[in-house]
Amino acid sequence: MRRIITTGVVAAGSAALVVSGTGFGTPAQAASSGITITDVSYAEAEDIDYGYDLPFVDASCGFVVEFTDSTPGAFYEVALSPAVDVYTWADYDRRSRTGQAWVDCGYAPDALVSGQTYTVTIQEYDSRERLVGSTTTEVAYQEVGAPTAARLEVGGVEAVDTLPTGVPIDIAYDGEWEPGTTFHTVVSSISPEDLEDDGGYWFESFRAGADGRGALARESGSASASVVSDDDWPFTTILSQTVTGNAPVSRFRIPHHLGGEIALVSIRAEKAGKAPVLVWFDEIEIVTSAPTQQFPAAWVRTPGAKSGAAFAGTPVGVSAPSFTHTGTVAELRPYYQWYLDGAVIPGAKSRTYTPPANAIGRTLTLGIAFAAPGYLTRTGSFNFGTVGQRSVPAAWVRTPAVKSGTARAGSTVSVSAPVLTSTAVAQGTKVYYQWFLDGRAIPGAKSRTYTVTSAARGKTLTVGIAVAKPLWKPLNSTLSFGKVR
Repeated sequence: MRRIITTGVVAAGSAALVVSGTGFGTPAQAASSGITITDVSYAEAEDIDYGYDLPFVDASCGFVVEFTDSTPGAFYEVALSPAVDVYTWADYDRRSRTGQAWVDCGYAPDALVSGQTYTVTIQEYDSRERLVGSTTTEVAYQEVGAPTAARLEVGGVEAVDTLPTGVPIDIAYDGEWEPGTTFHTVVSSISPEDLEDDGGYWFESFRAGADGRGALARESGSASASVVSDDDWPFTTILSQTVTGNAPVSRFRIPHHLGGEIALVSIRAEKAGKAPVLVWFDEIEIVTSAPTQQFPAAWVRTPGAKSGAAFAGTPVGVSAPSFTHTGTVAELRPYYQWYLDGAVIPGAKSRTYTPPANAIGRTLTLGIAFAAPGYLTRTGSFNFGTVGQRSVPAAWVRTPAVKSGTARAGSTVSVSAPVLTSTAVAQGTKVYYQWFLDGRAIPGAKSRTYTVTSAARGKTLTVGIAVAKPLWKPLNSTLSFGKVR
């Protein structure tokens, strides 16, 4: 993480933090509170692992204060001076014996100000919510040098509410960016239906526009989007590019087939030793411009080839297509959409898809569209047939289960666990048991052993054994212990 140039401690009894250039000196001994600040750094997108790729640039910004505490409290809070209404959070991990205090950059007009020095106080509380200690340091907050305003333009005219397809769209600025900055630019689209799906995941950290104060501002947005249960994103990526220099990517074009969707344009500017600057243009309607011609079919060398069979829980898909040099220069790209029984699967827009359990018995197809800005779109599809269900093979059981004991009231009977092959174990296969009397399941009797009750006399005792893998048909077997005496 990037380091901030900071000063020493300003409050009596707090831990010292000494800085020389971008390297820290040795902190002073912790005071009676036991808290010692060990590092201060700016938040970077690469430091935050969401476990998935975002369809826009990361909106995290601000700085993090790391600390240790020889006498950890119940919880911690963060205070800033001068006071500013931004989100703060602090916590201490007792396993690693390290703590973190997060200070978000905020939303205009309540945002951290570039060039301002903030006194940061970490406050420690006990389980009765009593303040038992604190440590203070100063942070000189400095953002990447940025223009005073940003806007989208089509033919030199600002585009506010709509963006056309097939024509150049420019990201224009008033002023200059700081040289040597790394820019992450992402342009995405989403259907209005997915955008307004209240049952989905809401994206709330949109920061956009300028407030006239001479620097790009951050303000709360209202954009939202739904995310389906299989973790697919209902977004189409139009542009995703990273450059380092004096300016980010400044021009893009939207393919015609995305007309009617909603555009999200986002830029993140980062530079070592400074806080990032974020530019957002969200919820802009995409309007279809009339295409002038169809691109030659010969631009597509191969549309890709099918891979895999349609079974629940098993990935299927197609290989990447191949284009001629002319097609590549014309920005020809593939776009995908999966269907079940002809109905759109929300968010399933990648080359691969894993059918869930509710897809069994239904027809799976993949629609593909080849689009280049300024040209009509060519479409096609791959038919994967009816989604089936694999069965656990008998060969995955190396040694079958063996019964033990006599079916007598008051006695305990059991079965040994079947020995599975290494392949079965690697595939996540597990063994399940169920005991029966005269073919009726005994409630709660689901272990390898069973103690026979007197009420079972005269009834036939059996145990069912299932070797199962999620979404596969289990391998079932039954062992009989005969009539209970």
